[in-house]
Amino acid sequence: MRFTLRTALTAGPMPTGHARLAWSGIKSGERGVMGRQSSPTLITLGRLVRTYRDASEMLQKDLANRLGYSDGWLSNLETGQLRPRSEQVASIEEALSLPRGALMAVYDQLDNECLPGWFRPWLEEEKRATLVRSFALVLVPGLLQTVDYARALLPGDEPAVAARMERQAIRHQETPPALHFVLDEAALYRERGGAKVMHDQLMALAESTSPRLTVQVVRSAVNPRSLGTFTIATVDGNDVAYVETAVKGIVTSGRDDLAVLSEAWETIKAHAMPQHESIEFIRNMAEERWA
Repeated sequence: MRFTLRTALTAGPMPTGHARLAWSGIKSGERGVMGRQSSPTLITLGRLVRTYRDASEMLQKDLANRLGYSDGWLSNLETGQLRPRSEQVASIEEALSLPRGALMAVYDQLDNECLPGWFRPWLEEEKRATLVRSFALVLVPGLLQTVDYARALLPGDEPAVAARMERQAIRHQETPPALHFVLDEAALYRERGGAKVMHDQLMALAESTSPRLTVQVVRSAVNPRSLGTFTIATVDGNDVAYVETAVKGIVTSGRDDLAVLSEAWETIKAHAMPQHESIEFIRNMAEERWA
């Protein structure tokens, strides 16, 4: 059978041997992109900070004190071991009297380095979306993850963790998109990072709801879709989707693909518990299984 997105969305589970080969392929591929122990761009950024600091004849401890951080924090930044937030980079530029953008021009390259090439187009769509509908099968969605949960999924890759946390900025915009999530209960059972990480993640999930953010749980026994995580975003009045497969993520705006996904979303949502029941279920899970 020829592989298409439609077959990925509608086909049953792969034979065990094929699935094992597929997953070994994605894991080895992701390791080169997401599993780096160091970041060339972070190292370059750190060296620039040190070069400009030395040129200003400012000691490391003096710059750290001016920024309100420890010497160790600044040392880790200058050696490429720590990814700062964008506002911290801007503060360093100001503290060293640098032209605006002297460091930010390098910092902005981090997203391109930390994210797989196939994910970057989706990131742009996600930032512009007015509505996001997301179904998660076995993991808490990236937009709802705590930093410790993300670290458990991306061990040793702080730049990738930071990039994931920065994606969540869309939740805190002045006018955030409407975000609707449905999680299979399996995502709440699958341990990542230990009991405390799971407890904190589930409690954060329960507390994340707002008038523009909903979270529902569908019981695995009644979930009509047991294969594949997907997200549908509405951008400029048109829908575009991101589908996770065993090989990589696929971004599609094809009419047939969106028809399949929209139908799947409505069916899953119809089988999900109402939000108030879902939040109670999540809290109970946190206290009874992960406390």
